[in-house]
Amino acid sequence: MENKKSAKWFPLFSTNFAGVLNDNLLKTLIGFVCITWIGLEHKAQLVSAAAGLLVLPYIFLSPWAGKLAKENPKSLIIQWAKMAEIPIMIIASTGFFTKNVYVVLFSMLLMGLQSCIYSPSKYGIIRDIGGKEGISFGTGAMEMITFVAVLLGTFLGGVISDLHEHFENPRHQTIILTASLMILAFVGWLFSIKIEAIETEPEDDSDDTLNPFLFPVKWFKWCKQVTGLNYTVLGLSMFWLIGSMIQLNLYIYCEKFLELSNTATGTIMALVAIGIGAGCYAAGVLSNHKVNTKLVPIGGVGMTISMAAIFFIKPDVTIFTILIIIFAFFAGLFKIPLNAFMQDKVKGRELGPVIAYNNQMVFVAILISALLFPIIEGSFNSRMVFLFILILSLAITLMAYFRIPGAGKR
Repeated sequence: MENKKSAKWFPLFSTNFAGVLNDNLLKTLIGFVCITWIGLEHKAQLVSAAAGLLVLPYIFLSPWAGKLAKENPKSLIIQWAKMAEIPIMIIASTGFFTKNVYVVLFSMLLMGLQSCIYSPSKYGIIRDIGGKEGISFGTGAMEMITFVAVLLGTFLGGVISDLHEHFENPRHQTIILTASLMILAFVGWLFSIKIEAIETEPEDDSDDTLNPFLFPVKWFKWCKQVTGLNYTVLGLSMFWLIGSMIQLNLYIYCEKFLELSNTATGTIMALVAIGIGAGCYAAGVLSNHKVNTKLVPIGGVGMTISMAAIFFIKPDVTIFTILIIIFAFFAGLFKIPLNAFMQDKVKGRELGPVIAYNNQMVFVAILISALLFPIIEGSFNSRMVFLFILILSLAITLMAYFRIPGAGKR
């Protein structure tokens, strides 16, 4: 029985794993490899540009992605999106072979487009595979796998970027790099064609607007009829703003304050992903087939305390690594009940557009982080970025406690 349960989830989880791994491998390689082509003094701008290009499609094309998920079989959308990843990686490989940063950044933009198109279908199909009782497990496991993939993508990116020290011919590094990107794209597509789900009937032709400015207004108003749903979207958006800013900041902080190599920095980023993944999985298990929003403020308190310790103690490498992993674990604990709450409260085919609306707000927040990071880091230093994250963690904890149903005081 347990094997049968695992088998129905395996294709979706594997498809997601391969895609997220490829996203983060490419993004990390831009931060570590492409920067050597244009100069280290442009590092903060380059990693911010890569993050921004990944999120722009979510901001402008999420309405279309939600409409697709509402009017078509979600499993088919996932398959076509994964097939598109293969030519995108060919473009990225061309950029690395020719050392053209603009071609590589263009491939990053295309990956953002591909991810945007199938995101509402990818998350919306969780309920179709596992039923209502599988929402917490499916969401928690999906997010755990996501952050394990982030871990491996970040770590492998750091390792591959240092391979030039071991080869006389720099082409050997590029071959390994591009082969990794291509294999992951192909494997992800193979798993996607195995996804099976019992989906509700698609709508023939919904009247949802495709205007990226009117779309969030419409669904903000729609979400007001579900108590706490807009605050859930806000909480998830702030989670990703914080996560994006931490990732950007680690590139700078680990080099300037901790004096670490690319591989060591990649390892810390990977451990952060492990921490978030562990927190996500723990939230899924602790929820015990239910939606347990009481975990949200607990996660927020843990994030706030651990980030305060990082900022005020100014720890060495070992203590810093421990504290950032603790922060990441509580971040996962904060996130999963919010995702599960959304999956539980939004019925039928309306879930696709709501996830698209959530995606749009999440990636507006990530874009804001990409814009804020060079301003804060450039005006002050990377330690002050951690102070900003501390303040934001405290704010979203209070918001969750007072505004999310079941989380605290209501």
